[in-house]
Amino acid sequence: MKKVVYFMMALGVMSCTQEEFNIGNPNQADAARVLANAADFQNFNISNHTNTFFSQISFNGIFFRGMADQFTTTNAFRGFWFFCDQPRRQIENTTANDDIGVQAAGPWNSFNSAINNANIVINNIENDAGEVIVSGLDVTQQELASAYFDKGVAQGYLAMIYDKAYIVDPDTDPSALEFSTYQEMLGAAIENITTAIQLANSADSFEYILYTAGPSIDRSTFVQLANSYMARLSIANPRTNAEAQGIDYNQILTYANNGIVEDYFPPALENVIYNVLQDWSLTTLGDGSGYMPTDQKITRLFEPTYPADYPTDNTILQSISSTDARLGLYYEYVGENFGFLRESRGRQLFSSYRTIKFFNQNDQNETGLPMGIFSKAEIDYIKAECHYRLGNLGAAVAALDASPRMTVGNQATTPAAPNILNALLYEVSIELDLQSGMGVPWAFMRRHDMLQAGTPTMYPVPASELEITRDAIYTFGGPAQAGEVGTASGANDWRNIDLVY
Repeated sequence: MKKVVYFMMALGVMSCTQEEFNIGNPNQADAARVLANAADFQNFNISNHTNTFFSQISFNGIFFRGMADQFTTTNAFRGFWFFCDQPRRQIENTTANDDIGVQAAGPWNSFNSAINNANIVINNIENDAGEVIVSGLDVTQQELASAYFDKGVAQGYLAMIYDKAYIVDPDTDPSALEFSTYQEMLGAAIENITTAIQLANSADSFEYILYTAGPSIDRSTFVQLANSYMARLSIANPRTNAEAQGIDYNQILTYANNGIVEDYFPPALENVIYNVLQDWSLTTLGDGSGYMPTDQKITRLFEPTYPADYPTDNTILQSISSTDARLGLYYEYVGENFGFLRESRGRQLFSSYRTIKFFNQNDQNETGLPMGIFSKAEIDYIKAECHYRLGNLGAAVAALDASPRMTVGNQATTPAAPNILNALLYEVSIELDLQSGMGVPWAFMRRHDMLQAGTPTMYPVPASELEITRDAIYTFGGPAQAGEVGTASGANDWRNIDLVY
C-alpha cells in the first residue's frame, strides 16, 4: 500500500551546516541556493562523501560485531549485552527503546541521508542543467559520478542491513513512497555504482575527494573501489546459505577481479572522520582488559580445542599458542582481568583476551591514523569464496594463499570444500575484523548459516519510521523465531563446526 510519508526519516537530513552553505533551512535546499556558488556546491558533495564513508565505520557497527561473535560483553550500555547474549534476543524495535536510535535506526538514518544528499546533486546537474565550474575547471561530470557512487553505496548498505527500504530518486513522488525488498535495493545500488563508473571513465578529469582539503582518489582507483563495493555488497546480500546458492558468483568474481589492488585505508582527520568502530572496540581498561573483549569464537579458530563458551565454574582459561603470527599481532591474553564482565549476566560470555589490532592508546580520533575502510584482503577472500561456490577449489586455495592467511599467517589450506569454508570463516573473522567497515563478518556468517540460532539476520525498518508510515511494527531475532525469515536457524552454527583447515 502506498503511503504518504514525510521525508524526515525516509530521506534523511542534510549533512551540511548553515554556516558552510549559507542555507537558511538545510532540510529544504533547492537548486538555486546550492548551485549559487560552484565551490560551495562541490563542498556540499564532498561533505556527502565524508558522510557515506563515515557511516561505514561508525558506532553502529558495534552491534554487527556482537551478533557475529567478534567480541563479547555483559555491559548493557547502548544495548551491547543484548546483541551478545546467549541465547540470542530479539531486536527491541520500539520507540520505547532508548537505544534504538543507535541500533536499528542508526544506519537507516545515515545512509538515507547520504542518498538524499546525492539526489540533490544529481537533480541539480541532470534536471536543472547545472554546471559546476571551480577555478575555471568544469567538474560537473566528476561531481555527478561521485554522487551516483555515494547513492549506490548507501543503497547497497541499506540492502545489506534491512529487510526493505525506499528506492528514492530525484523525481520520486514523496506522497507515493513504497518499500522495496533488499534484493531490489541491491539492484538499484549496482545500477547506480555502474553509472558512477561510466561517468568517471568518460569525464575529462576526475578525482573523488573524501573530505575537504583531504585525500583524493584518482580515476583508476575510484573505478577499482567502485567494483570492490559491488563485489562486497553483492556477496553480502543473501540471508541464508540456500539463498546464497542462487546468486551470480561469476559476476561477483568479475567485480572482484576489477577491484582494489591495495588497502583503501585513508588517513583520519580529527573530529571530522575517523574509525569510531575501532575507537570503541579497542578501548583498554585500567586492569588491562578490553572494554569489548575478544569473543571465544576467535580463540577457538586459532585453537580448535578451546571451548566455544567460557567455563561457567571458576576456571580461568590459559593462553593459547599458534603458528599464525597474527595471534600475537592482533590479540593479547589478559587472564582473569575481566573488566566490566559480570558473572551474574552469564560467565559463559567471559573472555581472557582483548583485541589490539590498530590499538592507539584508546584514541583513534587522531589525524593521520589509517582508517580501515576496505582491505585488499577482503577482495582475496571474495575471490576465494566465489571459486569455492563455483567448485573451483584449487583456485580458491590460490586466492587464500595470495592473502594474509599465507603471507602473514603462513597458514596452508587443504583443497577440500570444508577446509576452504573453515579457512574463509577464519580469515573473515580474524583478518577483516575492524578493517572492513561494518557488518562484513556478520554477513559472511549469515550466508553460510554460521550465526548462532536466533541471531537476527537483518534489521527491521526502525519503529520510528513505521510509526510515520503507519505500518505494523515488527522485529527479528530470538530462539523462538530461529529459522524463520530474518532470524538465523543455527544450521551451521560456528560452535558446532569441525574446524579443519
